[in-house]
Formats: sequence, C-alpha cells, structure tokens
Amino acid sequence: MIKAITFDLDNTLINFLRMKIKASNAAAKAMVKAGLKISTKQCKEELYNDYLKDIEGERVFQRYLINKKNPSEKILAAAINAYLKVKQTYLKPYPKVKQTLKKLKKKGIKLAIVTDAPRLKAFQRLDAMGIVNYFDIVVGLEDTGKTKPSNLPFKKVLKALKLKPSQVLHVGDSISRDIKGAKAVGMKTCFAKYGSLSKRKSGADFEIEGIGELLKVVN
Repeated sequence: MIKAITFDLDNTLINFLRMKIKASNAAAKAMVKAGLKISTKQCKEELYNDYLKDIEGERVFQRYLINKKNPSEKILAAAINAYLKVKQTYLKPYPKVKQTLKKLKKKGIKLAIVTDAPRLKAFQRLDAMGIVNYFDIVVGLEDTGKTKPSNLPFKKVLKALKLKPSQVLHVGDSISRDIKGAKAVGMKTCFAKYGSLSKRKSGADFEIEGIGELLKVVN
C-alpha cells in the first residue's frame, strides 16, 4: 500500500523547461535592446545554452556579458528585469496539480519533494505556485550534496518519512535520475511522461500522461 508519494519538482510539477526558455529569450531580447551588439537570434541561442550548463546559475547573465567583452550594468539590469518578469508569468504548476495534491492529502498520503535544485530555490517555486503547504518534506541538493540518481536523496526522504521503500511512490520525468534512482532503493516508481522529452521505455512501475492519473495509481 502506498503511504507516501515523493515528487521531482522541475518538469514534474512545473513546466520548468518552458519557463526557462521563455525567460531566457526575454533576457536576450532585452540585452540587444539595451545595446548588446549581436543579433537577437544568436543571443537567445547562446544565452540558453549557457543556462543548460548551469540551470540554477545566479551569474549566467554576468558571465555571458563578460565573455562578450561588454560587462555593462545597464544591459545586465535590463536582462535581469526582463527575465524575472517573464519567469513569474510562467511559474505555474501543470494542469490539475493543485487538485491532485489536495485529493492525495485527503486520502492521508504524505507528500514530499526530492529535487536536485537547492532547497531555497525549490521552496521559492513551490511558494510561487501556491502548493508549498501540501508537502511535508522537501529534500534539496544541500541535504546530501548529491544529485539523483544517487541513492542518498532517496534514503534521506525515506528516513524523514519513516517509511519502507515499498510504501513510497516516486514520481519524476527523468528515466536516468528519477526512475533509476528510486528503483535502486526499492521505491515504487511512476514516470511523468508529460514532462519528459525521452521516447525510451521508462522501466517504471507506472506511467502517466497527466498528474491527475496519480489518483488511479494510488487506488
């Protein structure tokens, strides 16, 4: 019987990739408008590629402008403001996330987050989406110093939940990190197909096309 569900955060509860692309593109456009001598298309491509190397990076814009030999504070300010404005617009949960979490809580199922993001960043996203209070536990990068598929984040959340691995279902969009990592410690697994770009077989115990399908899984 499933007594708890742990969730990956990005691309499982929130369309993080879409948010990053939209916000990064807005920053690139603002840089060019503020005076960066480069085409908007090239700036968008280069800036987003930089983000992929350091998705949680705080200094991506600064490094990018330094590499372009134009560390202008005017351009940097325009980029940051445009990025934050668009980011807030797209910082929303996938459809039916709130309703599903509410119903799961009513069933007495404990809910937790296991993310590779820093814990503060995770809390910021959960708070902005209005779903932070649904979760009993949030395990972030600094809790173990290891990213998934390391077994340490999963062992950390299991210890906090005080449950056996077989009593916990992990939901995530990454086959290599979420499914592989959770399976390795004996947890049940659910592949969030809607948030993944992979077409490979997941090997998960369950697969869902939308988060609302979790209610059928636990039943």
